[in-house]
Amino acid sequence: MGRIRYLLPLSALLLALQPIIGYAGATWTYISLEANFRCDNGVTTQGYSVYAVGDRPELGNWDPAKAVRLTPSPYPSWSGKIKFSNAKPGDVVEWKCIVRSDSNPSDATWQTAPNNQVTMAFSPTPLATGSF
Repeated sequence: MGRIRYLLPLSALLLALQPIIGYAGATWTYISLEANFRCDNGVTTQGYSVYAVGDRPELGNWDPAKAVRLTPSPYPSWSGKIKFSNAKPGDVVEWKCIVRSDSNPSDATWQTAPNNQVTMAFSPTPLATGSF
């Protein structure tokens, strides 16, 4: 009987502290989602490549110097897979294709069409397509 008398107040205390203990030191793990990007009609000259640039850090936050270089596949189409951290399904990413000098990032020609959009998803991996 003495043991029960001791455990009841202790269990009440632990239940009262549970919300505090549950959040102390908790870290959130964000998901990484990928999207396949393709730019069609990306005609380039030597020293220039096609890049994807957009509204997320992974796409350079609209800064051509931080844009992601795509790979010709088959030329004049360019493609690449980009991983987005802190993304969740349903997030919409806005982006454009640019033809940029590989040595001088400020020398860039932007896709004239409105911004491209891709909606992030687990499966299938989204395909984002833009064109010059």
